[in-house]
Amino acid sequence: MRLAAAALFERRGYAATTMTHIADASGVLPGSLYHHFGSKEEIAVEILKRFDQDLGSVSAQLATSAADLAPEDRFRHLMREVASLSFRHGGAVHLRYFEPPTVATERLREAQQVHAPGLERMWKTTVDDITGDGTGSENARLLRFALKNLTLDAAAYFQGHPDPAAVADDVSELLLHGIVADCPSDDELDRSEALKAVEDALSTWPSRPEKSVDGDVRTRIIAAARTEFARHGYAATTIRDIAERAGVRMATLYRRVESKEAILAEVVDAFSTSLDKAFRAALTTGEPGAASLDALAKMFVNARRRFREESDILQIEHAPDSDLAPLSRYARQTQDRLRLLESVLQRGMAKGTLRSFAAPQAIADPIRCVFWLAYQDSGRTSEARTHAFLRRTMLRGYMTPNS
Repeated sequence: MRLAAAALFERRGYAATTMTHIADASGVLPGSLYHHFGSKEEIAVEILKRFDQDLGSVSAQLATSAADLAPEDRFRHLMREVASLSFRHGGAVHLRYFEPPTVATERLREAQQVHAPGLERMWKTTVDDITGDGTGSENARLLRFALKNLTLDAAAYFQGHPDPAAVADDVSELLLHGIVADCPSDDELDRSEALKAVEDALSTWPSRPEKSVDGDVRTRIIAAARTEFARHGYAATTIRDIAERAGVRMATLYRRVESKEAILAEVVDAFSTSLDKAFRAALTTGEPGAASLDALAKMFVNARRRFREESDILQIEHAPDSDLAPLSRYARQTQDRLRLLESVLQRGMAKGTLRSFAAPQAIADPIRCVFWLAYQDSGRTSEARTHAFLRRTMLRGYMTPNS
């Protein structure tokens, strides 16, 4: 029953999963399910607690198995083991992603918190040992942030990947040794055609007047919906939640928007259109290689800040087979963008400007995911500092001398 529920939470989300769904997936009658669990929340809490327990067990095992490894080997080992654990607990990872419904108890909120002090210590010492940057280094802090998020939440970032150990190895290689064979200087990258094209595209991104409480009613409604979707997920958000956050009556809301799905479509489509323009500017301007990927990094850093709520909504929600047209449409557009990135990687590898340690199809999504992390959550890191970090890791490699 617990495994069936975890699979449903991973695929459908917490709010959209009912006890009837869980009973059907478990092959039992609802009455039998209630004999074991009093509520859906009770099942979710158990799933989260199992994840926390296994995280503690893996931390203890890693403290022994990784203790004598060289720093780089230890880094790769941590990536593989924690990412594999995340995939085994995909339901728990998805349960942790959004804030729980307002009716949830404190027990569920507490269960969502990760307690892994042993892992935190290992991440810290491993990163500090790799190049001797030390605890005061901003690069070391950002690398720890990437290591933590890309492993604990691997099941969310790399949804559907058949081999978590393989994707962890590819991410490790990208972060530690980079993708560019002979990276140009920062001055050269700053002058690239691709970076200029991305900056031009970013200048066309719409402003956010709806953040003002004085904005017109419809823009307030859209802004409220976007915030609620990002906090609780689309399924858990009701029209009443949106109306209350926007400060309008239900009748007023329905005079200005057709439905909750129509609001989602407006939010997602506007985001995808802006993203697509800058994404294609980065990858279709100039020669494929370092400049293209550097410009793409700049685009993602800006997008993750400018469209924070949209990216939070879509990190978990989108799937090609979603019943919601806006989400399935966005998933297809994401795949189209990944195909473009794969073609750029393929051409760069053929020319020898990019390293070919793995097939383009294997590393396109890891590149996107590393670029897409919310680095601003790590000590309020600036856009310029994040871009510099991505140049050091993804382009040149964190372990490359003088990178």
